[in-house]
This record gives sequence, structure tokens and C-alpha cells, in this order.
Amino acid sequence: MGLMASHQLSVAERQRHQLATGMSSEQLQQLHMRFQALDRRQQGYLTPTELLRIPQLLENPMYRQIVDGFFGNRERLDFEQFVGVCARFMVAQFEYDDKRQEKLRLLSHMFDTKRGGDLEREDFRRAMRCVGVVSEQELQLLEQQAFGRSEYLTYAEFEARLGGVDVEQRLVVRKWLEQDKRDAGLLLKDAEPQHCGRGS
Repeated sequence: MGLMASHQLSVAERQRHQLATGMSSEQLQQLHMRFQALDRRQQGYLTPTELLRIPQLLENPMYRQIVDGFFGNRERLDFEQFVGVCARFMVAQFEYDDKRQEKLRLLSHMFDTKRGGDLEREDFRRAMRCVGVVSEQELQLLEQQAFGRSEYLTYAEFEARLGGVDVEQRLVVRKWLEQDKRDAGLLLKDAEPQHCGRGS
């Protein structure tokens, strides 16, 4: 297993991941490069500490929630698992409804910053300002679509109301995952500074 990080993806491996996630060959190659850069000891898997080598992630106030979204109850991720989670941020739509639900549930957990089992309007607003690439007007529209007049939602309500909106495509997390072709390290040219103080 430890040799996994040091070899190039074969055609068969790329095709298998493409079928499972809907990712392009280029996206998979970028993720493989990113995985190799993070897996410095070439063990074939990543730990939460290794994921935090992405500078933009470590600097974000929501880094704990994002890391938790990647790992859940797992202590490490191999490349296949890493790709599966990344696809939820990087692929606009999955072919099957159950995959779409997995993606929305990941976002629900991420936005539930208090881990109370439901989503508060203020938490959603703060989270989108931390990890979103949206204008204030877009944020207000998303907030209105999700919450309406409510101040909090269950996961199921949130997922139902935003089921047709690719919120994940508006998250800067997907940019952090892409490898900058000009830089073999971990800094990404696309990452934008996020203003996400405690206040709204």
C-alpha cells in the first residue's frame, strides 16, 4: 500500500475513478499530484494532519469542519477515498440521486458549525463567507432560498431546499484541491483571501 503514492495513475485506474465520480482525466491527474504532495512519506494514505498541509485550509477558521467533512470517523484516507470526497466539491452533478444526497449531507455537516444536528441561518451566512466564492447578493439569494423566514433548518429541510443548487461549486475548497501547474508545492494561484471574521 505504501507504494501507492509514488506511481502514476494507469489508464485503467483513471477510467475506474472517472466512472465512479464523473471527474475528468485532468481533474484526476491534478488530484493525484495533490495527493502525492501531501503524502510526503509515501504511505499511500493521508491523515488529517497531512491534509492541513494545504495552507489555505489551515488558515481558514472553518478548517476543523472541512477536515471533518473529509474524514468523518476515519483516521486516514487512501487515494480512492480522497477522490470520492473531492468529487463532491469538484463535480457539478452526480448521475444518481443518492450521490447528490451524499454531497448535500457533507455540506450540511460543514455548515452545522455548532454540531447541534440542525443548521442556523447565521451559521450558514458565516460559513459561506468563510468558504464561499459568492457576492453578497448571491449569498442573500442562497440564504433566502434555503431558509425563507426560518432561523434554523434540519439537515433534511436544508438538503431538500437546495437540492437543485450546486452550492459546492461556489466553495473555494475545490480550488484548494487543484494543483497549480506552475508550482510543485502546495500554494495555489487560484485561492482568494477570505474575509470571515466572527461577526456577520
